[in-house]
Amino acid sequence: MISQPQQVTKNTRENQSGQTLVEFILLLSAISIISFSFMRVVNSSISERWQKMAQTILDDNNQQLQIR
Repeated sequence: MISQPQQVTKNTRENQSGQTLVEFILLLSAISIISFSFMRVVNSSISERWQKMAQTILDDNNQQLQIR
């Protein structure tokens, strides 16, 4: 009778270990997707934003700032 509770405990530990791995992978993939999406949104028009800010600071109609 003693071996059966030990077997149940061993199976429970193995299941928890597998669940931890699955949770880690899901969490890592969610963080990666959110990060890449955020970077794509932020970097989509960053050069135009910088150009508009620099043009506003320059504020000279005779000169046009161009990004190289």
